[in-house]
Amino acid sequence: MTKAAVIQRILDEKVFAVLRLQHTEEIERVVSSIVNGGISIVEITMNSKNAEDCIYRVSKAFPDCLIGAGTVIGVEAATRAIESGAKFLVSPVTDLDMLAVASAVGVVSMAGALTPTEAWQASQAGSDFVKLFPLAELGPKYIRAMRGPLPNIRFVPTNGVTVENVPEWFDAGAAAVGVGTPLVSDRDLESGDFSIIEERARKIIASVQQFKNGKKK
Repeated sequence: MTKAAVIQRILDEKVFAVLRLQHTEEIERVVSSIVNGGISIVEITMNSKNAEDCIYRVSKAFPDCLIGAGTVIGVEAATRAIESGAKFLVSPVTDLDMLAVASAVGVVSMAGALTPTEAWQASQAGSDFVKLFPLAELGPKYIRAMRGPLPNIRFVPTNGVTVENVPEWFDAGAAAVGVGTPLVSDRDLESGDFSIIEERARKIIASVQQFKNGKKK
């Protein structure tokens, strides 16, 4: 899949799961629940247990899914993530080394930023999307404010996105959203209830579809 195709898929599907887990023994089962719920883009953070192995296993087990790596900082982490099969890289900061590696091999990047200056610098450095972080206390209104002077940057929130508030982020102008622990957490895996993960994913996809249908009117 080309870089342009990956960007377009993220823009079209609009939502991806963010897995930051220490219980990764059944990672395929976790991703299966997410996929059955309708989400086919998955980010596995590099500070998850056995992250590189998880990225590799999930990429092989779910070839129709788009698998990325999160919390990527530095050349080494970026390289390992790509070698494991990641098709996009996400960082909580504007890490120029990560961006350079992604650019060199044609992998989609999402650098982290918070202020207008940081977001602009991330975009100018070649980041395909800008992950606004952290946003839990600022909410969707912050993206709306940022898009006033910076309408051409593709903003992607992850922190602060819940199963219930997905439409609010799109209404504010988010290009896509990542949903983390509100979708799946280690506590879910400890309980062994994978059905709730699928149910949450279905609710998120229903919200995305509702937003898309609203735009078409």
